[in-house]
Amino acid sequence: MVIENDLLSECQKGKRRACNQLYEQLFSYLMNICIRYNNDYDEAGAALNAIFLKVIKNLRKRDQNKQFIPWVKTIAINHLADEYRKLKRLKEKIVFSNDLNGFETNNNILYPAISLEYKDLIKLIQTLPVSCNRVFNLYAIDGYNHREIGELLGISEGTSKSQLHLARQKLQKLLEMEKTNLNKGSFERAK
Repeated sequence: MVIENDLLSECQKGKRRACNQLYEQLFSYLMNICIRYNNDYDEAGAALNAIFLKVIKNLRKRDQNKQFIPWVKTIAINHLADEYRKLKRLKEKIVFSNDLNGFETNNNILYPAISLEYKDLIKLIQTLPVSCNRVFNLYAIDGYNHREIGELLGISEGTSKSQLHLARQKLQKLLEMEKTNLNKGSFERAK
């Protein structure tokens, strides 16, 4: 996706038509990010609007030498992390062990034997508990490391690792169930 500098200049001047055009160009990109982190389409839409508002407000502060889309993605991820921290403070008081000396990570995030469409995988990820969902998205999809995730979400590196581990376990169980359902379906069709 290429965003023209002229369009960004018009947005900086507060031109409403240019801002609408930028919104239309960024909508699907930002919505894909937001829907991964929010189970509810309306919540994802609200997050998208808040992110877009931050993009517009900070256009003048943007380093012109840096690419626009990665800058927008950073704003989106930071906003979603801020939302998570607020939600965490309000709703969750979960304590996880920081003693993960023997913790090993498995690079096989998902079973490759099942071929799922992207939207189906996103639905499975959305069924994870909020904390697991956020960590899994940041680590497996957005490429953050555990230190960065800890800083973004206000959790320890060990908590990030344990949440990723839990997310993987839950996803593997869900994928096994999905695989079993697919096998039953093909067995039923064979009858």
